[in-house]
This record gives sequence, C-alpha cells and structure tokens, in this order.
Amino acid sequence: MGSWVRCKCKQLVHKNLFCGTGISLLVSEEFLDIDRSNATYDSLVTEIVVTSRKLLECQVCGRIIIVREGKDVYQIDFFKPDNA
Repeated sequence: MGSWVRCKCKQLVHKNLFCGTGISLLVSEEFLDIDRSNATYDSLVTEIVVTSRKLLECQVCGRIIIVREGKDVYQIDFFKPDNA
C-alpha cells in the first residue's frame, strides 16, 4: 500500500504523482526564497518533487489530505470541508 493513503472515510486515495491522479505539490515560501539561479531545470524539478508536501483530495468525501514524506518523517493530515 506504499502508493496509497486510506482516507478517514475508508476510501483508498492514490498518492503516486506520475499516474494521472491530479495531485498537487505544496512548495513553501522558504523554498521559493532560496536563490537557485544556477540550478538546472531537472535538478529544480527533482528537488521540488522530493521536498514538497503532496495535496490529495478524496473523491468520495471531499477531504483534503496533505502527505509529508521524508527520510525521518511520515505525516498525514486530513481536512474536511465545512460544507461536507
């Protein structure tokens, strides 16, 4: 189940960026403030993909799921819309 997150409504939500799941990446202001003028396009894209949090949406209940993954971090936060 490495490419999936189970929503609080029990629905499985895909978290693979490269299979058309409509995932967004959250890039922090601190990341954007660093001068990367000498970085290549490929290295910049790789850094964004590796360091950013993923924003997913459950298609069943509408919850927003934010996934933070790193070497020593695995955190999942759920947010349910007020009108749901």
